[in-house]
Amino acid sequence: MRTFKIEPLDTQAMETCRFRIDNLTKPIYSLATLETIAERFAGILRDPKPNHLRQGVLVVAADHLVDGPQNDQHGSESYAAIKRFNEGTTATQGAAAKLNAVVHVVNIGLEQDTSDLANIEQQVIRKGSHFFGVEPVISRDELDRALELGFAYADKLHADGLQVVAIGNIGERAFLDSLVTTATITGCAYNDILVHNEWGPTVDERAAHIHSFVDPFKIAVDDWSTISESERRDAVLHLLHIAGGLDIAFLTAFILGAASHRMAVVFDNIVTGAAVLAAVTIEPLVKDYVFPSAAYDEPIHDAPIHKKQCRFLGVKPYLDYKLLIDEALGSTMGLSVINASMYMLNDMKTFVEAEVSVAEDGAGKGRQKNKE
Repeated sequence: MRTFKIEPLDTQAMETCRFRIDNLTKPIYSLATLETIAERFAGILRDPKPNHLRQGVLVVAADHLVDGPQNDQHGSESYAAIKRFNEGTTATQGAAAKLNAVVHVVNIGLEQDTSDLANIEQQVIRKGSHFFGVEPVISRDELDRALELGFAYADKLHADGLQVVAIGNIGERAFLDSLVTTATITGCAYNDILVHNEWGPTVDERAAHIHSFVDPFKIAVDDWSTISESERRDAVLHLLHIAGGLDIAFLTAFILGAASHRMAVVFDNIVTGAAVLAAVTIEPLVKDYVFPSAAYDEPIHDAPIHKKQCRFLGVKPYLDYKLLIDEALGSTMGLSVINASMYMLNDMKTFVEAEVSVAEDGAGKGRQKNKE
């Protein structure tokens, strides 16, 4: 994997930004999340008053478990989804257009051939990941190619001048790979994030079944905090090789590369969340550069995984629309929240600018200033 360097946020820019926020004509701290977003962007961009952020959307396409027993669609649903992107008719593209955000859709591993889709970026590494009950989901060579491609896209979008990118995915059967990746990194038991069904095996039986597949590959880590930086990186790469898949590997590298360019990333569902977990485990400073967006309550079996990812990261999604479509729609909608924070920072006036007196005994006493 590439070497990279991620720097801490610029605390001086953040302090200057925070002082302006505290002096806007509103009760102090009253805009909560919008305030912390603006402050963090000041630190990311080294600018105490960031504005007019250049935004983009990156959707990566890859199928999972193509040789597993669950594969009865053979990529037909994924092909239909990416075909809609090729035609420009998705909700994601509509939302992105309102934000002047360019949308990149890159196929790195759908089961079906997409070479006839002229508006899709063709970077196929293999046609879907394996089922890890048969063998590792991708070879080490395929993992290296997916990682390098992710870094290359971070370089490309940074060179295009983007400052924040919403990420998403297209693909079938990503649940199991996302579950194993999440459980391994967070240390939670499979039983805790599997959902009871009225039919079929019990949660305990399903958890035991997953263990029977993955335990022989020795992906478990007893305590991530006790191992070195290089050991953490190697353990994450081994996990992605065994159970992560092409899209999670690609996005892991993209997130690392984006942070190294001081470019923020917005994520949404269990696939993008798994990639964030992997990137943060490799380099904890990544956490300062990633933002949650939407809470996905459907399909119902995904919800505990997404919630576990967010709890582990110590974040709460900004939006809860109970979306049934992912495909980066939640992440793209998250860009609108970031836009709102920029409007707050730049379009609202301070007490001095508005020539309004602050409350002498209010909650902002000592922080909010009158014109001298």
